[in-house]
Amino acid sequence: MRKDTRFSRPDQSELTAKLPSGCLDDAQSLGIWNLMMRCDDPSDVAHMYRSYRDSDHCAVPRQKLRAMRDTMITAMREANKKDPNPRKEKQAGVHYDRGHLYNAPTLRRGA
Repeated sequence: MRKDTRFSRPDQSELTAKLPSGCLDDAQSLGIWNLMMRCDDPSDVAHMYRSYRDSDHCAVPRQKLRAMRDTMITAMREANKKDPNPRKEKQAGVHYDRGHLYNAPTLRRGA
């Protein structure tokens, strides 16, 4: 985890206090929360939320997952506004152009 790309946020006890009561009652929701604490960017948190939301093996209700996601992303964005060097959020389509996948020239293969 690189310090220069990681969004700043409050410490874990402060974030946990912002969660609704009963949100971290079972072991699976606590594990997901700890994994969300390791995320560098709000888009990483959103991706983790979607992957657990769509998983057949996740027994955590969607309301709890949504509350964890919203708390984490809100805290990251608020802390980023106060940071003297604010980070830029990752967005889909910014890092590469998808058009090159469809219009790419193909190399001739064979004899």
